[in-house]
Amino acid sequence: MTDTRYTPELAAAICKRVSEGEPLRQVCRDQGMPPESSVRQWARDDRNGFAAQYQAARMMQVDCWADEIIMTGNRDDLEPHDKRVRCDNLKWLMSKLAPKRYGERLLVAGDAENPIQHLHAQVSLSGLTDDQLAALDRFTQSLIGAKQG
Repeated sequence: MTDTRYTPELAAAICKRVSEGEPLRQVCRDQGMPPESSVRQWARDDRNGFAAQYQAARMMQVDCWADEIIMTGNRDDLEPHDKRVRCDNLKWLMSKLAPKRYGERLLVAGDAENPIQHLHAQVSLSGLTDDQLAALDRFTQSLIGAKQG
């Protein structure tokens, strides 16, 4: 059974700490905090609008991790391998939680947000100059020659 002692103040305190980069598990280990499962249930149930607050805190948490990467990269007390592992872990997690912002995104055909557009324009040969017609003829002859050779 989950803890049901939700209060708006407690929810705000949890969201503040999460938005500053702390994992929810760490926040919930502190005395006076509800169990992690309770907080997740509050988000699932959208108790008093908590789902949107928590989602916003999670997005700010990801931004906080971006700052953490910069700070980790500038630390002099870590070996280069340690820096790379820490930064790569955060980058990987960020790319999964916020792929549009931090992922290595490839444009794929059929992407709903960036559909491929085919533009067709009708061209009339009657509007071309003699030089343009000659250039077009040379171009088409070179294509025919390339196909045959």
